[in-house]
Amino acid sequence: MTGEQDRVFEWNEVVRFRLPTDWRPDVEEHEGHPVAAFHPPAPAGGTLRLVTDRVAPKEGPDGVTAVLREMALRFVRPDDQRASDRTVEPWGEDGVLAQAVMLTEEDGRTDAHYLWLVGAERAGMAAVAMFSYGLPVIMDGDESCAATLALLDKAIKSAEIL
Repeated sequence: MTGEQDRVFEWNEVVRFRLPTDWRPDVEEHEGHPVAAFHPPAPAGGTLRLVTDRVAPKEGPDGVTAVLREMALRFVRPDDQRASDRTVEPWGEDGVLAQAVMLTEEDGRTDAHYLWLVGAERAGMAAVAMFSYGLPVIMDGDESCAATLALLDKAIKSAEIL
């Protein structure tokens, strides 16, 4: 990704990140809530979706840190057998990064979902951005899919929590 060919996206005053200019942005509604959606150009398939949240800290000296850690651990779904490749690690100076891969089946179709959560303390709250890149499992491992996942991993890990 080169900065000159990227477009900056900001969502819900929580996160700012860059994607190539040829990705098409959209807003979807899921369970009554707006979800940012981004569609890569052909031949890449799939959709990147983004939701954000701000959560008040728990009582105690490390309240926001505890909330971030709890959210990250829930995000990687430790008890869900559909999830794999789970990681939770520090992100930047004060944040957390959680990642997982999940396979889902719906209407006879199996999809792969690559999941990222980035979060940090902002204004005394836990601010998180949760990204999901979903595509049919038949495309998973395709050369365009691998390139797209590398691009997304870099973009998300370089995101800024506002």
